[in-house]
Parts: sequence; structure tokens; C-alpha cells
Amino acid sequence: MTNKSVYEVIDSGINYIIRGYDNWNNEQVLDDKIDAFPNTIHWQYGHVLTIFETVLSLCEQNEVDVAKYTKLFGYGSSPDNWGDEDIPSVDEIFTHLKTLGERARQLTDQQLEAELTETIAGCSTLDELLVLNAIHIPVHAGKIEEMSRLLRQQQ
Repeated sequence: MTNKSVYEVIDSGINYIIRGYDNWNNEQVLDDKIDAFPNTIHWQYGHVLTIFETVLSLCEQNEVDVAKYTKLFGYGSSPDNWGDEDIPSVDEIFTHLKTLGERARQLTDQQLEAELTETIAGCSTLDELLVLNAIHIPVHAGKIEEMSRLLRQQQ
């Protein structure tokens, strides 16, 4: 069973990256790309949502089309390959990001404790994947902040 602090870590991480959008002036560098990074800040926000939504999809609690988002923002994807795809806006991504903590809290103990059909990233239950996602969010928050600084210096 996931304890209350995991949900607080999720909320803190999500709130931090959303507040950072304005604090780091990311609007002006959202889709800029430099060789130092394989993707963009827009991709980073979408990636955080995609990975979390993928976990929620294991118990049919996702709000986005996981297949579409994985193609755009999943591991190994790149804005270089977006082509003519309809890319979700940052506002759309943020709308879903803001609900993650509450949706995670709605998972039942039975859902959290259920064994996965296969181990994912070393995790064998949804509960373990939720904890991993709580860690994943601040990792990307740091990357977004780093990218923002470098991209703004390049302007």
C-alpha cells in the first residue's frame, strides 16, 4: 500500500514543473532544440505525463491516448520525428498533469497491490510503479530547468 508521502511527492513534483514553466520563461524556448539535448522542453513535459499515464492505463485510469502519447513522448521518441502529427499543446499536457496526484489517490489498495503481468523497470506491482513515477517527475523537472537555462543563454 502506498503511503501518503508518495502522493505528496507526486503533487510537489507536478506543481514544481508547472510553476517552473513561468518561472523559467519556458514559453520562449519551449520547442527550441540544441545539440546538447535529444529533445525539447515541450517533449519533457509530455514525457512526464506519458510515463505516468502509461502506469494508470494498467488499471484503465488513463485520460490520454497512451499509444499516441507514447509515439510522441515515449522513451526513444523525438520531436525530430513528429512530422505532421497533431502535437498536444503544453496547456493540454498541464491539464492532465494537474490531475495525476488525485487520480493516483483514487487507485484502490487492490489495484496497487496487484501483480503486473510482467516486470516493468524492476517493478512488479502498480504500487512500485507509482513510487518510481514519484521519482521520475523530479528527474525531469531538473532536466527541464537545465534545458531552460541553456536554451535561454543561446538566445
